[in-house]
Amino acid sequence: MAAPTWDNARRHARALETALDSKLSTYSKLAATIARQGGSTSSSGAGLEEDGDGVGGYKLVEEEIEELLGKLEQAIDDLSTLINSPSQPPSASMLHAAQRHRDNLDDYRRDFLRTRGNVEQSIRRSNLLGSVRKDINDYKSATNSQTDALLQDRSRIDSSHRMMDDTLNQAYATREDFAQQRSLLASIDSRMGGVLSQMPGINSLITAIRTRRRRDTLIIGCVVGFCMILLLGYTFGL
Repeated sequence: MAAPTWDNARRHARALETALDSKLSTYSKLAATIARQGGSTSSSGAGLEEDGDGVGGYKLVEEEIEELLGKLEQAIDDLSTLINSPSQPPSASMLHAAQRHRDNLDDYRRDFLRTRGNVEQSIRRSNLLGSVRKDINDYKSATNSQTDALLQDRSRIDSSHRMMDDTLNQAYATREDFAQQRSLLASIDSRMGGVLSQMPGINSLITAIRTRRRRDTLIIGCVVGFCMILLLGYTFGL
């Protein structure tokens, strides 16, 4: 099997993050359902079952989320391995992307643990408090609704971060292209200098080419600077 490339490993990590977003949203809705069912069943003297079969199979969702978290952690480790590979020195964009994925993993774990704690607390209260479960369920429903709203806000923020990452990657790639073009132009300039020493008749043509090259370089520099200002303004909300 061929060794994974950086682009493939990054694409795999993004796919896992998208799957985790979906699973965490489903799990949060299940947590709200568990809280509501806990109130209705405990008011009639019954409690929720710990196996999760009667409340939408939340245990299965938990296992799927834990599996996705493990896969995402492995994907991030693969990215770190590629970054530390001696055959390919890491760029600033690669380091930034790997750190962003690791931060996202930490956020997913915190959200999962918090929601799972809410689920376990709902079940314990349903089994212990009986007839007063309805009042506790009202409180839990409000809490889980707020959690849903926070998860949705975080999902939108993560989408914005990913878009900014893509923009930064494009900017880094453009800068590298400019550096290669500058090196190529310097080589051409050196060769043309040698030609001028042997063909003095084209001196005026070379001068015109140099003037146009300086003008194009100035225009490109202005465009890049303007794009970076817009990007910083978008990042810090200016």
